[in-house]
Amino acid sequence: MVGIPVQEVITGKFQKIDINAPLSEAIGIFEKEDPDLILVFDGNVYKGVLTQDLIIHSHLKWNPTKAKVKDVYKTAPVIKPNEDLSKAAKLMIEVDLRSLPVGESKAEIIGVISDLMLLNRIAKEEFGKRKVEEFMTTDVITLRPDDTVAKALATMRDHAISRIPLVNEEGRLEGLVTLHDLIVRFIKPRFRAQTGELVGEKIPPFSTRLREVMIRGVITILPDATVQEAVATMIDSNIDGLVVVDENDRVRGVLTIKDLLLPISRMVEKEVKFYLQLGGDAALLSDFTRERIIEDIKRFVDGYEDLLGNEGTIYLYLRRFSEKFRGVYLYQARMRVVTDRGIFIATGETWGAIQAVHDAIRAIERQLLQKAELERDTHYYKRFLERIGLA
Repeated sequence: MVGIPVQEVITGKFQKIDINAPLSEAIGIFEKEDPDLILVFDGNVYKGVLTQDLIIHSHLKWNPTKAKVKDVYKTAPVIKPNEDLSKAAKLMIEVDLRSLPVGESKAEIIGVISDLMLLNRIAKEEFGKRKVEEFMTTDVITLRPDDTVAKALATMRDHAISRIPLVNEEGRLEGLVTLHDLIVRFIKPRFRAQTGELVGEKIPPFSTRLREVMIRGVITILPDATVQEAVATMIDSNIDGLVVVDENDRVRGVLTIKDLLLPISRMVEKEVKFYLQLGGDAALLSDFTRERIIEDIKRFVDGYEDLLGNEGTIYLYLRRFSEKFRGVYLYQARMRVVTDRGIFIATGETWGAIQAVHDAIRAIERQLLQKAELERDTHYYKRFLERIGLA
């Protein structure tokens, strides 16, 4: 616990919209006000949230000019004003949101709290004096400016990341590409062309070189800068991540808001070591399927605790395809396990969400065994064979 209540940093200013309103109305609010999110209400009762990312991804599924808010929004918990900021950080990570509604109940929403509000307040305490290098991700995926947009999108998909620094042959930073920018510039126009909005206009190809679309003059920070300096830079520039470079402008890491929220969230309860973050089409799962997947992942973590390490985060991105086999949808499960022992990534694709997740878990298990060379350890090896049906 950090000992600071949520009510210290909430704002009573927030955007709201009715659940039955047209999606175009929400798009107008984002374009005019640019909020982190819009709270969705059914009458006077809070139902969930709407973000720009949810709307952008909705362009790939249906015509947003005809869709309603209820087709796109997602549920999100309400945090009480007297809760500790560490609890707010934990919820933000678990539901993958940069802001949360604050209130005593769904019928009594009094404001919102954002990740930067939270970090700005905590950075004024001892936490803010700690160094960036303590929290930054050092296993950085980079590309070259001459690589293509197609390669960047594939890399982001395979590694479950949303930003990639672009470096030259000496490892010096030259630019940055983000998933949000690529979706807006390359994927969204293709959908709009199908609906007639961009007929006749030239859409940039996926073979475009990244140097033509990269962000130049990237905002960076040094590894020995303080957390307080990093948070101030993010607030001043209205960004959610910084590229960490040395004095020679060589990339040494990446620091995101989530990197800072994670240690704060762990102050809630010391026994919690792993966090599961669901994304993609997870909102389409039934309660039974969601609970079953969570139970399976918990068993996986418990069973391989010695190999996974002391703490970490599991990112699970689910994609549901339109194809069906005997009434069961085709699913793709992309899993990224980030621990203090390393990063493990795998994909499972088959009929049914549960089985797709199982396939991804099995792939991670194989990586763990190979990395630690524990095939000789009967205790682990026998259990692994049993799980895949070979023993």
